[in-house]
Amino acid sequence: MDKRPLRLALLLDSCQVPAWAYHALERVVLSGCGNVVAVAASDSQDKRTSALRALWQGRSRLLYHAFDALDRRLFCREPDALRPMDVRKLFPGVPVHRLAALRWRHEGQLAAADVAWIGEQRLDILLALGAEVPRGDVLQAATYGIWLYDWGSRETGPPGLWEVVRGRPETTAALCMLGGQRHDRRELCRVSCSTFPYSPARNRQNCLWAASSFLPRQIERLHRLGADEFFLKTTGLGQTPELDSHWLRGAPSDGATLRLAARLCARNLVELGRRAVYLDQWYLLFHLAEGRPTPLVPPKDRFWADPHVIRTGDTYHVFLEEYLYNAGKGRISVMQIDDRGTVTGPTPVLEEEHHLSYPSVFSWEGRYYMVPESAHRRTIDLYEGIEFPWKWQFRMHLMENVRAVDSTIFSHQGTWWLFTGIAEHEGAFPQVELFLFFSNELFTNRWQPHPMNPIVSDVKRARPAGSVFSQGGRIIRPSQDCSRRYGYGFDLNEIVALSETEYAERPLASVRPRSHSRALATHTYARDGRLTMIDACMRRSRLF
Repeated sequence: MDKRPLRLALLLDSCQVPAWAYHALERVVLSGCGNVVAVAASDSQDKRTSALRALWQGRSRLLYHAFDALDRRLFCREPDALRPMDVRKLFPGVPVHRLAALRWRHEGQLAAADVAWIGEQRLDILLALGAEVPRGDVLQAATYGIWLYDWGSRETGPPGLWEVVRGRPETTAALCMLGGQRHDRRELCRVSCSTFPYSPARNRQNCLWAASSFLPRQIERLHRLGADEFFLKTTGLGQTPELDSHWLRGAPSDGATLRLAARLCARNLVELGRRAVYLDQWYLLFHLAEGRPTPLVPPKDRFWADPHVIRTGDTYHVFLEEYLYNAGKGRISVMQIDDRGTVTGPTPVLEEEHHLSYPSVFSWEGRYYMVPESAHRRTIDLYEGIEFPWKWQFRMHLMENVRAVDSTIFSHQGTWWLFTGIAEHEGAFPQVELFLFFSNELFTNRWQPHPMNPIVSDVKRARPAGSVFSQGGRIIRPSQDCSRRYGYGFDLNEIVALSETEYAERPLASVRPRSHSRALATHTYARDGRLTMIDACMRRSRLF
């Protein structure tokens, strides 16, 4: 198989690109799977000239730009996905061709001379990261066509804006391919993020950073698999992209901006009032075999969540996150429940300087081990029970320098499998994508990434929701639905393919809070023997 780096070129509005796109291109360079051999830009002048031109072109939308600037200042955290960066720093010595302005800015049509110049570069892929959807002869200028992003909403405007305004629970993004020798039009990958309901700017930033990984991932896969296998795996992957308009072509008018600003201001004021009066608190419910669930409600100064169950004899040990509001962090505690349903505890058993949650507990060769979430330390840590269940000792870092949540270890047919939610960039949310790693031994920091990573890119079913378990010959993976809110519900998924090259799962059952129930959300499922336990979130008054 030809392993030469893919020949790439950029089709841009300006050499000043937003930080999320710069980060994506930087990863492509570092991977060694693709070489950018040319840059074609509408405006290759300096940053000041580009900024002045952008201001002039957006003069009819000044109220929206003022609203967006305030929104970014109030809600967005670093790193800023839209900070302009000069792409030429990544590709010193690469020629920059200035595109003719005729028809390009309005119709996506390049001049014949520009198309000819691009064709002379003998490209594998043309990456279109500008404001327009390319059309015409340029679609055939690269072997594998033009790759560009689609931001989901069919309404023009910045990504993530209308999802917030309309109250949609999810915001999507996709990487698409147009044209090429295959004359194709397809999605290469897609991600579904939870909509941040209080700020379009924050919602946009989350989506942009999540999507920044698409480009380097897919270029690496095309390089590794070869064209035939790569396009076979993406056939029928998603819907055929429409790509009739682009988000940069039209921000809301001044009148629309006033209406959406008023709506969002009212929504945020209502939420601030609710938080001042009410507390959303996680608690536990359990039942033994059949029967109505029994609630276990903590005092108001804490919450209990993320139950994991281990049975020894007639006793069920329920490990949980106990979060103390005053301390601002969680610790791991354990409850004990006997066969009659008598509950004792919880008793703290593991506390660190950093936040701990999601105590994934399992046994192996007569010993007990725990992998609590330690995302605040940017590690995945393994602890060993030296006096089960009361005393735990740090054993080793399984991974370091990784922002991972709800890591879940499962042994199957002599291989250890590690499922974890990972945000590959600081600006993205870790509950959006699920990654899988494997190893022949438990005590190692050399876990192999699965070649299909991320194995799930959907906020409705990516984040783990409890231990992977076997039932009736099936392997079941619980997963969270974080679309409408964090931990809104959970699903049980059957793993139907699990190997070092393949992964597939299908949904078996879903649990969501009922409209008339006390619970607002539920996001963890645990069972062992006759005991089944979940957590749930309820709203309590702060006043009494």
